[in-house]
Amino acid sequence: MSTEKFFIGDFPSTLYPLQTNLLMVSKHGKEIAEYINNKILSDKPEHAGNCFLPQQRVYAPKPRNHLRRTVCLDPIASYFLYDIIYRNRASFRKPVSDARKCYGYRFDAGEPILVRHAYKDFCDDIESYYMLYANSLKFDIASYFNSIYHHDLVNWFASLKNSSSTDIVNFGRFFREINAGRSIDFLPHGIYPAKMIGSEFLKFIDLSKQIKSSQVCRFMDDFFLFDNNESIIRTDFLRIQELLGAKGLNINPSKTDVGAGSAGVNGEITEIQAEIIALIGGDEIPALPSTVDVDNAQNGLGLSDDQADKLLTLLTNDKAEEADVERILSLLKDHADSIVGVFGQLVSKFPGVVKHLSWFSGAIKNKEDLSTEVYKLASGAANLIEYQIFWLAVICEDHLKGTKDYSNAVLALYGRSCDYPIARAKILEMPDQWYGLKEIRDEYLKTGASHWLSWASAMGTRTLKLAERKYVLDYFSKGSPVNHLVASCVTSL
Repeated sequence: MSTEKFFIGDFPSTLYPLQTNLLMVSKHGKEIAEYINNKILSDKPEHAGNCFLPQQRVYAPKPRNHLRRTVCLDPIASYFLYDIIYRNRASFRKPVSDARKCYGYRFDAGEPILVRHAYKDFCDDIESYYMLYANSLKFDIASYFNSIYHHDLVNWFASLKNSSSTDIVNFGRFFREINAGRSIDFLPHGIYPAKMIGSEFLKFIDLSKQIKSSQVCRFMDDFFLFDNNESIIRTDFLRIQELLGAKGLNINPSKTDVGAGSAGVNGEITEIQAEIIALIGGDEIPALPSTVDVDNAQNGLGLSDDQADKLLTLLTNDKAEEADVERILSLLKDHADSIVGVFGQLVSKFPGVVKHLSWFSGAIKNKEDLSTEVYKLASGAANLIEYQIFWLAVICEDHLKGTKDYSNAVLALYGRSCDYPIARAKILEMPDQWYGLKEIRDEYLKTGASHWLSWASAMGTRTLKLAERKYVLDYFSKGSPVNHLVASCVTSL
């Protein structure tokens, strides 16, 4: 394992996985590290102008049209965060005790713990504790990642056993500069090192001797308290709110539930879930917290055509929730072509499902009809947010090349992305040199600007012949040190 391998392993599960970041970190990691250490973190006066850049703000969908606000890290910032957490991975500790459990988001035997495995352990334990204790309480923190205060996080990092004074200073500087000096709303969502930070930061709750419940379980900021004495749980809940309040964190009242009983982590089972269980058998369907992304490792179950037809009917049921749709899609893998006709409906109604559909599209044999559906969606009147445009572009690049509507779909998505720099960057970094993309990139490269649109445009030239690549990147590379790094990476590919 290394910083580069840590990044590469986490890349597919991130919210906005740009190939520019992947190629820069995996192919040019040594040069990025040298730039960070010798220029950005240098004390020499001649390097005073080098710093971590403020990051591009993006939004990712949550169920029922809610959004989570975060940033998309550039290649330099990405490398730094993965590297500093990887080098300090030994400081991220195991659960305090069997009575004070936290799950996942650390390294074990040299590898990051898989989130899906940790979450399964969490669900299994919760269900067993509901059977053991008479009283329970579950709650989570409202807008947790967006509410952490910079000074508190730097103090936490300084308290880690193995953190060096240099890393402490650089850790604070990094988060200050990528957020243009603002002291909250700086911790990125959806990437493993940030999740490690978020999980370990709350360890002070696990360690508190003032908490008396017989059993406490925590998955990131999702808490469960268990005890046979209801008064103890009530007292602990009040005390935990005081402890969190000291760091400016608040409980989400809408998600606080006393005595959830056998429903456990899942909460109240939906009507659609009940129908799925009745149709295929099995257990209740876990409701994933916001820190857990879609698990693309799920497999179909060898369903009959009749079962598949019934699931497809449930897929378009007005009562279906996003979690229901994701579960049904995972079951319909062997009948993937059946969803082409409802592809646009699903993307429009459930913005967060488009990432799952990106994985699912690989199993669709009828790529021509799928490309037509993507083109209709991209060129139609339906409102599309940046996340949807981004993942539709991923579907085009990964699965639809060579289809009749591929170029039409890509250009339609480009036209829809004018207000969304990261979605537009996804399109510009595609290594296609025809249907107008090459000329569009040239306009960005000629300006010498240093931002996502120019970096992605540079990366999109990677399939040009080397001599032409060098020519179009020459002026661009002089625009900034980051431009020079990107250009040198593209030239070497």
